[in-house]
Order: sequence, then structure tokens, then C-alpha cells
Amino acid sequence: MSDHLPASTYAYSFDTTTREYLCAVLVYLSPTEGTYHLPPNVVEAKPPTEMGPHQAARLNAIGDAWDIVPNYRGVMLWDIATGRPIPNTLKLGETPPDGVTAEPPPVFSDAQPLRNVWNPTARAWQQEPDYSRFPVWWKATGELAPRMPSGRELPDTLTTLCPPTPGLHQSVQWNDEHATWVFVADYRGFTYWTADGMRHVIAQLGEQPPTGYLTAPPSDAPTTTDSITTEG
Repeated sequence: MSDHLPASTYAYSFDTTTREYLCAVLVYLSPTEGTYHLPPNVVEAKPPTEMGPHQAARLNAIGDAWDIVPNYRGVMLWDIATGRPIPNTLKLGETPPDGVTAEPPPVFSDAQPLRNVWNPTARAWQQEPDYSRFPVWWKATGELAPRMPSGRELPDTLTTLCPPTPGLHQSVQWNDEHATWVFVADYRGFTYWTADGMRHVIAQLGEQPPTGYLTAPPSDAPTTTDSITTEG
């Protein structure tokens, strides 16, 4: 019968402690016995070739077949409540406990207002808005608004763009068309006179004194009635 057997073939070694499959080894036919000589911790049973990313082949107790078992050793593990890594002490055949996943959460830059939240139904990370780390301002006034809670979209009334510091006789306004702050003239409360002696008080945002205005009434001007501009 040994005349029909090849002079060598492959057998399969396993770890003495975990019984995990290690590698294929070349074994040789004994011409006197008509069988292949198997070194210690080597069996003829062929291990499975198709396994998942966190699986390994482990020899059964009898030694005639291989079982496919979980293999999360050396894998980064993450707390699904915080998205933070945790120590991995798993052994061959053990799976991550409840509240732990081997699925790494996506990484965001510090400029992205996002956070990772574990979806137990999809068993995957999903992203939610997180503006709690960012200062936000009211578009209507340019004033600093209270911090946003995590998980809420930024409303249209707020922006994360810091308004610039206005100069003398300037205010800032939000420009929806260009999604940015712009400077507008702000002479509200400013008093000036025109050459005809008319006194003016600016009350409307965006209005400016005319060219040639006077900061005091002309000495030869007749008594006139004040003119006060109003909002809108």
C-alpha cells in the first residue's frame, strides 16, 4: 500500500497549551511501516481554510478535527459607552463581554463637531453632532450663546464663527448670503450739524454722517429744528 503513497506530505501542528493551529509541516513516509511519521503535536487532520477576521482553528479534545473558535487576542477593544480603548485580557475562544466591541470608532479632527455613539441594533458606531466643545454665537447680536448640549444639531440662529472685534463706529452683522460676519457703520447716537445749521442725531444702524458734516453748529447759523433719524 505504501507504494501508492507519496514520499512526503503535509501534516498540521498545534500549540501544546491552547491547541491552536500553528502551521503545516512536511512529514515523510516510513518505508518499513508504510505510514507517515508524525512529530509530537502534529496531526493529519487538515484545518479549515475559511475563517473570519477574529477566528482561529483549535484542535478538538480527541485530536481528529478542528473547531473554529473566537480569537480576539491582541485586538484593540473599545468601551461602547465612552468610545475609549480598554485593556484586552481575552483568551483564545473568548468573545468581548457586553459593553465592549472590537470595532474601532472613527477618528475625527478637533475641528469636526461630531461624536461617536454605539448603535446596538446595527452593532456599529454612528456619528452624532457634538457642539458641546465649541463656543457658539447668536447671529442676531454677535453675543456669546450658552454651550450646546451633545447630540443636538446647531440651529440656524447660532454659528461657531467668532465675530471679529469692531472698530470705532462699527458693528458686526451676520451675512446669511456669505455665511460670515461683516462690518457695518454704527454711528447711532452720533450728533452732527450741516452747513444750514440743522442738528442731526443718527439713530439708524448703517447710516453715516454726510461728507462735510460739522461737529458743532456754525456760528452764523440761524436757530433750526433738530433732525433725528430713526430705526427702520
